[in-house]
Amino acid sequence: MKQLETSTFNHVYLSSLDASRLASDDISDYWRKLGLTDEISQQVELCVVEMVNNAFIHAYDSQEGLPIELSCDLDEQKQQLHVRITDQGSVMTPQQFKQALANEFIEPDPSDDETWTTSGRGFVIVSSLMDRVELSTMDDKNTYLMVKQLDPS
Repeated sequence: MKQLETSTFNHVYLSSLDASRLASDDISDYWRKLGLTDEISQQVELCVVEMVNNAFIHAYDSQEGLPIELSCDLDEQKQQLHVRITDQGSVMTPQQFKQALANEFIEPDPSDDETWTTSGRGFVIVSSLMDRVELSTMDDKNTYLMVKQLDPS
């Protein structure tokens, strides 16, 4: 792991279909500077894309121009990457959040249109790739914390 002058990434994106791509591009550069492996970077990048899309589509009901905050820091002592996605949209109840993380991935079957849905897969992907996922709500902000344990190197 390389030592950076700043160990925190912070940026606010305006909700849109493009926000996840912009966030992904920006934070990927940050991770390269941190010296993360390609495998870890790709896994966490997918999770960022899923969660930023989730904020736009579900929390903001596809309304454009609302803030989605992305922050990331490296806990060097614990060798953990902490990624936070914050929105000010609709809130998931703790039960809905728990259920979303517990859902199983359903492989799309070309002969069964019931399996074609794209909704609900994001949290399944995130929970399978991250070591910990938490939701906290304070005032008007919903923050999803995703933690990835890094291999000591």
